[in-house]
Amino acid sequence: MAKKIIVHIAQSAGGVAEYLYMFLKNFRDDNYENIIIVSEDYKDQIDRFKTFVNKIYIVPMVRDISPKNDIKSILEVRKILKQIKPDIVYCHSSKAGAFGRIALVFNFKTKILYNAHGWFFNAEISKKKKNIIVLIEKILAIKTNQIINISKSEYDSALKYKIASRKKMCIIENGIDFSKFQDCTKYREHIRKIYNIKDNETVIGVVGRVSEQKDPLTMIKAFELSNKTNKNLKLMYVGAGELESQIKDYAEQHGILDKIIITGWVNNVEKYIPAFDIAVLPSKWEGFGFVLIEYMACNKPIIASNVGGIQNIIQNGVNGILIDKEDYKSLSESIIELINNFELKEKIINFNEQNKNKYDIEKVVKKHLELIKLL
Repeated sequence: MAKKIIVHIAQSAGGVAEYLYMFLKNFRDDNYENIIIVSEDYKDQIDRFKTFVNKIYIVPMVRDISPKNDIKSILEVRKILKQIKPDIVYCHSSKAGAFGRIALVFNFKTKILYNAHGWFFNAEISKKKKNIIVLIEKILAIKTNQIINISKSEYDSALKYKIASRKKMCIIENGIDFSKFQDCTKYREHIRKIYNIKDNETVIGVVGRVSEQKDPLTMIKAFELSNKTNKNLKLMYVGAGELESQIKDYAEQHGILDKIIITGWVNNVEKYIPAFDIAVLPSKWEGFGFVLIEYMACNKPIIASNVGGIQNIIQNGVNGILIDKEDYKSLSESIIELINNFELKEKIINFNEQNKNKYDIEKVVKKHLELIKLL
């Protein structure tokens, strides 16, 4: 019996790329073969995907809306799909979701899965833009067999905006490959030595893009305020992004530039998170909060903003501290609280240690396979 072909389409790198990599690495069903169509943002990651897929296609795809470029991308994706004749196309994130579904508009045999990895209409955008995106998602949902939401918050949001019927949607929460975090504490001293972090310095760490969504401005303000109370602090940002120069300028103006570390993009966060003493996710919006599980895997106390899917993962005072978004004063107070309150810190770490396995990527893949077999 011939294997069924699943083609994954992804434009966005970052968290989506990590999710896709772990998903494919843990996909163990000989009845299927996986192929990926990805943007040029994946060029540096091709080697690590090769082991787990049958073929890789790179298609120019841009993140921003560009009619001329988008049409070219759609036509190229359509050409590849006509050549492969897949049984299932799985679109990851909004842009890839549009490319894949439009490319298959006259194809009625291929089944389509779509995972927005965080609905873009929940971002801080104008009402007009939000309405346009909602309309596009509704139209494209007609051409979708099943929409996967990464959290209950995302599912509820899709229902609120009437993206699709309940029958056409489900929830499969994100997960991580815990095996790569095994014994990750051994990297702590190595990373701290590279960045000249002293033993008596407390590292406040953030993993994520230095971009509007992750709200690094609130983070740097909170750090500045915390620094007035405790001079032995360092802020480590594991990531890169368009707001990096703005954050550095702010730090320089307020005399804390020597306390700020921005590592740039890395593919091995399991080596960096152990260097943290407190882990933060100060997002303005978030579909799930993928990195929270990575924080848990490294046994870090967590502070996060109470938005989107984060509130489905973190219970305030139980397995983390929740703050209102953009509230740098509360974030600073929470940082100081975790530094001084050993019992609370240990309570958070212990709870997550006992409950984190519900987010194992193997369970995520298993749920997908159950869904795929019903298509």
